[in-house]
Amino acid sequence: MSGRNILAACLIVALGGMAQAQFKPESAYRESAAAAERYPDPPVIYTTPAFASGKADFTSQSEMMAFLTGLAARAPLMTLSIVAKSQEGRDMPALVFTRHGVDTVGKGQRPVVMLIGQQHGNEPAGGEAMLVLAERLGAGDLTPLLDAVDVVIVPRGNPDGADRFRRALADGVDPNRDHTQLRTPEIRAIAALFTRYRPDILLDCHEFTVGGRWVEKTGGLVRIDGMIQAATVPNLAPALKQIQDEVVLPSLRTAFDAAGVTYDWYHTTDGANPASPVAMGSIGADTGRNVAGLRNAVSLLLETRGVGLGRAHLARRVHSHVVAAEAMLTLAARQPGDILAATRRAEAEVVAIRPGTPFIVTARQQPEQRKLTFIDPVTGQDRVVEVKWLSSLDMETTLTRPRPAGYVLPAKDGDAIEALRRLGLTTQTVARAETVAGERYRVVKVELGAKEDGRGDDTGAGQIVKGSYALEQASIQLEPGDVYIGLDQPLAALLPVMLEPESQTGLAANRVLPVVEGGVLDVIRITERPAAALAGP
Repeated sequence: MSGRNILAACLIVALGGMAQAQFKPESAYRESAAAAERYPDPPVIYTTPAFASGKADFTSQSEMMAFLTGLAARAPLMTLSIVAKSQEGRDMPALVFTRHGVDTVGKGQRPVVMLIGQQHGNEPAGGEAMLVLAERLGAGDLTPLLDAVDVVIVPRGNPDGADRFRRALADGVDPNRDHTQLRTPEIRAIAALFTRYRPDILLDCHEFTVGGRWVEKTGGLVRIDGMIQAATVPNLAPALKQIQDEVVLPSLRTAFDAAGVTYDWYHTTDGANPASPVAMGSIGADTGRNVAGLRNAVSLLLETRGVGLGRAHLARRVHSHVVAAEAMLTLAARQPGDILAATRRAEAEVVAIRPGTPFIVTARQQPEQRKLTFIDPVTGQDRVVEVKWLSSLDMETTLTRPRPAGYVLPAKDGDAIEALRRLGLTTQTVARAETVAGERYRVVKVELGAKEDGRGDDTGAGQIVKGSYALEQASIQLEPGDVYIGLDQPLAALLPVMLEPESQTGLAANRVLPVVEGGVLDVIRITERPAAALAGP
């Protein structure tokens, strides 16, 4: 084995293996002095539980709840509630900060900023930053922002994973691949908060692997402090893309530059596959970042340099999240009218799209060549590497279909109907029989396999149905009790994601709707809104 391969093997064990087991301080990777000196502590002192004197691990569940309970007693503008029990029975708290009454949050009077920490249990810096921000909003220097903005914080989106210091939820599901199916109580709770409070800006806080796959592929450690990416998903409303590109991302970059936080687009790779490209974040809808965009929020992912480092540079990692969140809060408070106008315009754009207009069913990232700068693990010097890059900023459309007026599901598909309602979609029940023009999906071929992303198979998302389908014109007999889901609603961009069968994040691919080769799917596309009486759910 070569010297480089020996180094890679050692670093892969040290930097990558910690995601598989509970955090043990003595097993944490120790950077070389030359690498470590590139990441000095920020000029602030944090006092949340992870920074207690002598602390050797991260904030525990009991420490988090004690901190939040104590804060609630001295923060009159903060409401603390338990929005879910985790799969192993741990409390999952949410915090709402408002000067104007919780019942007014999300009613369009002020922008709502939503912050989510620690969906992945082995990524603690975002969760700790949520505690810092909660204290500053509830009883500190950020309280004046609540004159113009309301804030919703989920400090820890994965209590069980945090307890075990592992990425996944207790049942093995990756929480950040469950935002369309909503199979888990933790992610259902986040979706319910989204529906209730209608955030205008979302910041989802994670951490990325520093060595592991990167050492194997490039011989270097990731150099930057933070990776960022806004919603990059087909059918995103133009108003959202405009404000995120022209206002929100520039504000974030300005804040990072002022604070000395280095950054680039989010990217990842498969270190075990030498041919795997370096890919930006997914264009699939099942991540928190992308589903929020389809829910008409300006949505940002921030990942900091942390997975595999143990407690090394924890203050710097937390600080990067705090800087980003403060930038979003300040922007919303300074430009509340612009933020609200953009998200309401996005809703109107979605509703106004006429039946027959093409929408994107599937797409793929565009390949490029790009140079990235890593750092040598021993010397700490820059190492420039040219990589095959998959961009999510410019997608290639691979399948479009004309937009229907709506979809119809039979009442027997209750699980599918409930999944749509959990996302906040409006459904209506057919009150009397009617024949309408529509289209059925004929199942031509069925295969099973892993969901795919730019790196290859995304095995962490589970096995899906990969079918091929043919649309057939048909006269459709609607029956009383059938459920109609119209595209004349603000969340309509979620419908092709959920109901077009080629969508990897949809109900057919994920076997919520039955798929039988040679048969037809239960879901029907119809070209005009039914004349029959329609009632609410």
